[in-house]
Order: sequence, then C-alpha cells, then structure tokens
Amino acid sequence: MQFETLLYSVSDRVATVTLNRPEALNATNDKLYQELSGLLRSIASEPEIGSVVLTGAGRGFCSGADVKSMNPQMNTLDRRKRHRWILDDVLYPLANFDKPVIAAVNGPAVGAGFNIALAADLIIASEAASFCQIFIRLALVPDLGGLYLLTRVLGLNKAKELCFTARKLSAAEGLEMGFVNRVVQSDQLLPEAQTIAAQIAAGPATTLTMIKRLLNKSSTSTLEQMLEFESFAQTIAYLTPEHLEGVKAFREKRAPDFHSAKT
Repeated sequence: MQFETLLYSVSDRVATVTLNRPEALNATNDKLYQELSGLLRSIASEPEIGSVVLTGAGRGFCSGADVKSMNPQMNTLDRRKRHRWILDDVLYPLANFDKPVIAAVNGPAVGAGFNIALAADLIIASEAASFCQIFIRLALVPDLGGLYLLTRVLGLNKAKELCFTARKLSAAEGLEMGFVNRVVQSDQLLPEAQTIAAQIAAGPATTLTMIKRLLNKSSTSTLEQMLEFESFAQTIAYLTPEHLEGVKAFREKRAPDFHSAKT
C-alpha cells in the first residue's frame, strides 16, 4: 500500500502504522485522516492481522491538528460536518477496533495526538515522550474523544486539571498517573511495542475481541449487565475452535496454536 502521510508494514500478525509527517511532528490534516480511516478498515477485514502498533515518524508521535492547514473562514455547519466525519471515520473506529491496538509514543503527543494515543488499548512510551491537552491555549475544547477517554483513565478531577491547565506531562508522569502502561528507552520503543503486540496477536482472536468489547463496556454498565454480558460471551467462547485447541494444548503440555484451529 502507498500512502502520502502513513507508513505501513505487517510482520508476525502485527500491523505497524506510522504517522508520517515528521516535518510537522505528524500533525493531523484531512489527508492523514482519510488515509488512516481507509487503512483501519482494511486492517479490520484482514484475518491474518491480530494486533496493531500505532506510532509516529521522526521525533514526535503526533502534535495534534496542523494549525497551518486550518481554515478560519469555514462556516459553522461545514466545520461541524468535518468534525463529525473525523470522529465517525477515525476516532470511533480506532477506539472500538476489534483488534488490540498499542500506541508506541515516541515523542510529543499533543492535543488530538494525546487523544489518539488514549484511544489505543495500551500506551508504551519512550523516555522522550510527553503528553499535553493543549486545547485551552487555543481557546478550544478537547476533541477526538478526549473528554470521554481522559475521564475513564484518570478520573474526573485529574481530567479537569489537565484540560484546564494544558500542563505538559512526561512519560514518567503518565506512568505514575496510570494512562501509560510502560516506559522504555527510546531505541527500545518500537521493538518493545511490536513484541507485546506479537504476543497478543498470537492469542485467540475471537476471545480477544470479546474481552476488549466487554472491558470497554464495564465502566458504563451495572454489575448485573456485565454478568449477563459475560455469560453470553463465555458461552460463545466455549464453542470456538480456539477453545478446543487451548484445551488440547494444555493436555498435551505444549503452547497452543490458536490460528491453526479449524472452524
């Protein structure tokens, strides 16, 4: 696949997607959103891909919206239409992607870039990474799901603090606050993220999808609802060829090969 704003590769059932506008710290524009939307749809339909690593080229992960490409003359209705398109075609599919997604944050993740990382399932950050909800400095409201995602991972008061102050956070602070899963040396970031992604991708795809969907529902569901969801999901899991392979491998004292399991 050829892209103007992305790099793409697949190895060990892991798709690596690199935002590739390094001259602008991978700031987002309409072309990047269009290409990312199309690539996510393609990856979603590919059964040989089990997980995704999302990272940035150069010294930044994503510096947010490209201010240079903003059109101050755009009317209100067109602006809302564009915003809804980005949310519906990029943010929502990313946050609800069936395959696990790891954000490998190699540098600044600012504004929309911070929220794109939050939409992933795990964040692995290099020591050079930083995070900032910069919107207030431009008299804007946090977007790309930030108001929802921040509250889920940090709690209400911490989310308010970051949005009200636009305070810049280091990777170590992100780890302490809980939205970063792991901090590694810069030269180890991509290998570490791809290793974790490959371990996840080797797992049973059907089960991983159900686990991810149910965990995402858990904070907005009652205990009664979650127990019902679990009951349905576990019933399905027992019927999968991956479960049969897992039981067989356990009895044979070997590692399971879930992707050779026949339907």
